[in-house]
Amino acid sequence: MHQQKPETSDNNQNRIIVRLDGHAYYYPVCDVLRLFTGEIPREEEEQVVCAAGSLASSDLFSSEKALVLVSRVSNERVETVFRNKEQISVDRKDLTLPLNREVKRQLYFLLSRITGKTFPWGSLTGIRPTLVAREVESEDELVQNYGVRKDKAHLAFLTKEREDLVLDASSPDALHIYIGIPFCPSRCSYCSFISQEAPKKREMLPSYVDAVLREMDLVLPKIGYKIESLYIGGGTPTVLPEVLFEKFIKGVFSHPELSEVKEVCVEAGRPDTITEKKLQVLRDNGVSRICINPQTLCDATLERVGRKHSAADFVSAFRMAKKMGFTIINTDLIAGLPGETASEFRSSLCEIISLSPENITVHALSKKRRSSMKREEVVRSEEEDLRDVGSMLSFASEKLLSEGYVPYYMYKQKDTIRGHENIGYCREGTECIYNVAMMSDMRSVLSFGAGGMSKRIFPDNSASEDAMSHVRIERCPCIKEPSQYIRDVEIMAERKICFFSEE
Repeated sequence: MHQQKPETSDNNQNRIIVRLDGHAYYYPVCDVLRLFTGEIPREEEEQVVCAAGSLASSDLFSSEKALVLVSRVSNERVETVFRNKEQISVDRKDLTLPLNREVKRQLYFLLSRITGKTFPWGSLTGIRPTLVAREVESEDELVQNYGVRKDKAHLAFLTKEREDLVLDASSPDALHIYIGIPFCPSRCSYCSFISQEAPKKREMLPSYVDAVLREMDLVLPKIGYKIESLYIGGGTPTVLPEVLFEKFIKGVFSHPELSEVKEVCVEAGRPDTITEKKLQVLRDNGVSRICINPQTLCDATLERVGRKHSAADFVSAFRMAKKMGFTIINTDLIAGLPGETASEFRSSLCEIISLSPENITVHALSKKRRSSMKREEVVRSEEEDLRDVGSMLSFASEKLLSEGYVPYYMYKQKDTIRGHENIGYCREGTECIYNVAMMSDMRSVLSFGAGGMSKRIFPDNSASEDAMSHVRIERCPCIKEPSQYIRDVEIMAERKICFFSEE
């Protein structure tokens, strides 16, 4: 990791500095600091992590240039100390958590005590809270051990139970397929994916489709797995022109290895890319599950974030899909979009519910570095706006549960406002197998297309001190740049063949 020279004391004004003593859990410490400061922490010198303290109480800095804490691990104790008088300490012999989690837990609780701030998921900064929920006996343990808020602990347990039902019905040895089309009609301001604007890359689209189908031709006959689900995502797959879209879909389903999949889901995420012809192509090939994702039904917000459709366009596309026989439709909403009020979010959610989609996914806005909406713009939002995100998500949870929806998968992102979560809700029996397989990290996934991440899941009987997982995960990334992927598709195919054949 690149190391910088320590700043002078004058430049340490309003900073939180954590000195690591006896351990190198740099990233877990950074994750906790990011919660409290909204900044990406950095290493200033060996074993020192520093972040701006913009969210800490100003009076804490009245007599000192920086808040300095020490996170210490010895053979006897794990402790976190502030000003040599406030500390949290545990004897190693009494340790009940993995060491890295104990370091995070102590730092979180001590900073919370110092600043008076708490966060909905406490010290659980990892992206899969349900993994931790599986390790404890009760919701109260999540609250007491990790500082998780009671309502979030309840959500984690509800989601974990539904995830487990889906996993129990899924073969541990089956494979789940993802195909990525990284193009959209325009780029949303909050988007950090590798997606490119299709109008600017129109000449590349046929070559990209050919490359994906070529990769599938090379890989599928040689891997020997039973394939359980197929998910075609993006980007926006339906951004492809009608003739090319039909060629792509027919090409995908020409593979005999996909003839017995339990589930196929296609993202038709942007309503402005959906036509009757494209929907008919999907229905002709047996697809009955799609995603149509407005993100909000407030036209002013849609314009603000760069989406080229209206709320009416979404409703029209949704009704057309229902009329054509799509039995399961997912819709996405985002809480915390720029300038959107809690009232507007609630209105969007209620209108979505009135359409009675089978799945509704609620996301919290994430502060992504690759998005055109700069991370700092989100962090600098007024405190009231940040609180609104929490109220939006709480309303969504209560409303959806009362309407008969249940949470069935959950994940978090490191830079989500206040560490909030993304949750998929469903009507009974309409869970998306692929979403659970992917987000639970309990099933293997083979990805085709630029930027895809394939992963294999292995039983792991060697439980380490820092992990309680019962699986070992190996990953195989694919080239992100579409033009380079097109050139090197055969290399990518060979890499995946080897990846899924090695023991």
